[in-house]
Amino acid sequence: MNVLLPRSWLYVPGNKSDLVKKASNGSADAIVIDFEDAVLTADKPVARSQLIHHVELLKAQNKLIAVRVNGPKELLDQDLEVLRTCVPDYLILPKVESPSQIQYVVDQMKGFDTRIIGLIESPIGVLNAPLIAQSHKNLVALSIGSEDLSFEMQMQPCWDSLYVSSMQVNIACKAAGILCIGYIGSIAEFRELDRFKLSVERSAPLGFLGGFAIHPAQVAILNEVFTPSGTEIELARRIVKEFSAAQNESKGAIAVDGKMVDLPVARRAQQLLERFGHLFD
Repeated sequence: MNVLLPRSWLYVPGNKSDLVKKASNGSADAIVIDFEDAVLTADKPVARSQLIHHVELLKAQNKLIAVRVNGPKELLDQDLEVLRTCVPDYLILPKVESPSQIQYVVDQMKGFDTRIIGLIESPIGVLNAPLIAQSHKNLVALSIGSEDLSFEMQMQPCWDSLYVSSMQVNIACKAAGILCIGYIGSIAEFRELDRFKLSVERSAPLGFLGGFAIHPAQVAILNEVFTPSGTEIELARRIVKEFSAAQNESKGAIAVDGKMVDLPVARRAQQLLERFGHLFD
């Protein structure tokens, strides 16, 4: 499925070719080849050496490709050296706490115009999110790393504990004009799928766009929740059409299906169509 904005990002260990191949045939919109937490230090060279093969495999299946690099400078530099020979669609930078970390990656990847996603995984990162979000044009999104942040905050990764920090990052993203990827909850919920789905369903209306997964069962939920229904698309089309006609008659607000439609409502409908309308053509 050709999705302009990924609904689901599936993490796959970069040293596990069998899992990458399996993911290439799965339903995730984007595959995250992981060099960081999912790969032991001794296996990281293997992950790097297989990157070109994995990228070719995923491109053949029209998958969007991201690579999560390591945070420590020595490991990061080794990762970036490989990425300069095989540039993915996105580079995911973990444990971002300051704009300087984004700038460092931009400088190291100069000439490649790499799209960067920053992971906010500490209290300092949350507090600095407004500065980070506006740090560079190559930064296209931020996301909360719920497990690491919860550890740093000495709390359980759940809706109540993560809500405030998640919304702080979300607001920072919106103010900077970039995306906020994720949901308010734990990525580790791959067996308690009802709980996982509830977290995603509660997060989607708050402006979060797509989410990360560690298991294919989570991917199905992300795709379902972050895809509008045919009814929603049809309503959005009517709103845009009828509001456009009303503006030509110098009307500032109209009613559609018994609800008021003014400029902000019409703009939300137009935004929905721009993101997902092509799926329903």
